[in-house]
Amino acid sequence: MPGGQDRRVATIHEQVTSALRDAVRNGEFEPGQPLRQAELAERFGVSAVPVREALRALEQDGIVASLPRRGWIVTKLTVRDIEEVYELREILEQKGLRDAIPRLTAEHLAELKRLADQIAATSQPDRHLELRERFYQVLYGASGSQRLTSLIMGLHGQLAPYLRRRRVENSSETHRRLMEALTARDVQAASEIISTHLAEIRAACVQAVEPSPADGQRPGTPR
Repeated sequence: MPGGQDRRVATIHEQVTSALRDAVRNGEFEPGQPLRQAELAERFGVSAVPVREALRALEQDGIVASLPRRGWIVTKLTVRDIEEVYELREILEQKGLRDAIPRLTAEHLAELKRLADQIAATSQPDRHLELRERFYQVLYGASGSQRLTSLIMGLHGQLAPYLRRRRVENSSETHRRLMEALTARDVQAASEIISTHLAEIRAACVQAVEPSPADGQRPGTPR
């Protein structure tokens, strides 16, 4: 039936979008790297249509970009781009906290505590990043606003390739303190913790884009 076929295509598109997002986040595709539709279709075992739709979806999230005469590439952020993403995250995540904290259930808190414990326990950067993303998906998802959560997580995705290279300083301690604030329903304390954490993320991403001379690298050289 035509309707059933449409639903099947949508499902494949979502799977390819998720798989490609994960591949960028995990560093399988580096910032600035070309993304060839034929190769992606072969990689995921699908036709060109869901690949094209996945690229368009990720373009909306700022994860990939389409350039004239060059085709699709993984978005490569400048320091100014990172500053802009940081400023937007500060605004949106503060709203997300204000909306989510009064709505946190015992189930939300239990899941957040489980994820915070796993963040503290892992020493693998990719796993650390994956757990942090799941933590914030649960936290801001409690706000009840799918659009707000989607905007926030889209901004997270733009910075993920740069955070993968560097573990954010004090991240485990930050999530422990944040859990205390969330459990106490202390919006002000949680807000201050998030602001400090976002400043650390900004610094880590800027350092990934423009390594200092002490790192012995030229700007833009992957770590």
